[in-house]
Amino acid sequence: MNGTSRKMTGVALIAFALAATTALPASAVDQGAIDFARKVVDQATNTVMSRDPLGAGSSRWTGAETSPKPVKDATIAVVPCPLALSVCQTALADATAAAEAIGWKVIPIDSKGDPAVAQKAVEAAINRDVSCVLTIGSPSRDIRAQIQRGKEKGIAFVTGFADDPREFGGDIGFGIDQTAAGKLLAAYVVANGGGNVVMFTASAFPQLGERLQGFKDYLAEHGGDVAKVVEDVEFNVGAGASDLITKTQALLTKHPKDSIRWVLGPYDEALVPVLAIARQRDRTEIKALGFDGEPVALDSIVSGGGQVATISWGLEWVAWAGIDECNRAINKAEVGVNKDFPLQLTIQSNAAPGKRYDPGFDFKAKFRESWAAAE
Repeated sequence: MNGTSRKMTGVALIAFALAATTALPASAVDQGAIDFARKVVDQATNTVMSRDPLGAGSSRWTGAETSPKPVKDATIAVVPCPLALSVCQTALADATAAAEAIGWKVIPIDSKGDPAVAQKAVEAAINRDVSCVLTIGSPSRDIRAQIQRGKEKGIAFVTGFADDPREFGGDIGFGIDQTAAGKLLAAYVVANGGGNVVMFTASAFPQLGERLQGFKDYLAEHGGDVAKVVEDVEFNVGAGASDLITKTQALLTKHPKDSIRWVLGPYDEALVPVLAIARQRDRTEIKALGFDGEPVALDSIVSGGGQVATISWGLEWVAWAGIDECNRAINKAEVGVNKDFPLQLTIQSNAAPGKRYDPGFDFKAKFRESWAAAE
């Protein structure tokens, strides 16, 4: 997901299953693509690790069995994605809980999606001699100068669920294979008859681009002529709903009724204003797909509110792993030991409104055990 691993996932193995259909008539190829996509969807509704071979995985521990001694009474800075988004608020709360479990204090930073704001806040954290700067879903590239200055002072820099800070002198980037997540949503589209797709994109956040590219890759390689992306619509995350409303109004004017079947958002909350405008225009034929497994998405999926699928994933696990990686980096021990995290395609049949995604493994106990054993 975060660019640190290009290992082939199980989704990529679909190519082999479809290879035999290349000599068949177009209609037979399309039916083969639909049939296989249905198998992918059936398997993806179960929790697997993001880099597992398709259909062969399960939720399990992929981290280290031992830990360096936790640094005593450390203070760290945590920079999540913009706190205007509930998923980012949750990421900060999760990282704070993990920091408390290891005995640390947290300085929270809200970048507001603005690199200048992030840079100023991280500079202030460096001046307060934090031990680690942990970014979760917030690009390390936005603070590259601060990484260089912080490393001169011995501060660790760890990034989860975004890009890789090592490119700028940081310690480690890690997370979920977000390309695989995009492929699973593409399989859902093909399995449900395909059609034209519009993608909402936000280039300010590299991980969002990866998940959307995974969607495109699947359609190009395994979608036959069943589905195609007809337009990419760039929007400004920092501008909130207003930019999405304006872009959606223009989109629906450009594409008349029944010319679009799907809209794909880079995260669930981006779809709220999109679907609201679609309802106002009586464009209920449009179905939405997103990422993060947020409550607003689960409610929509179950109630028939317009969103039909999302990717639920172990972001809480990522946050706890971020604290573990910070401790390792501060101790100058091996980093990058948290290899993989769970995800699940969530649709109406397995959505559970009011409940947070449960990967089915007590990762918190594993971290606590390893930290306690090192004391």
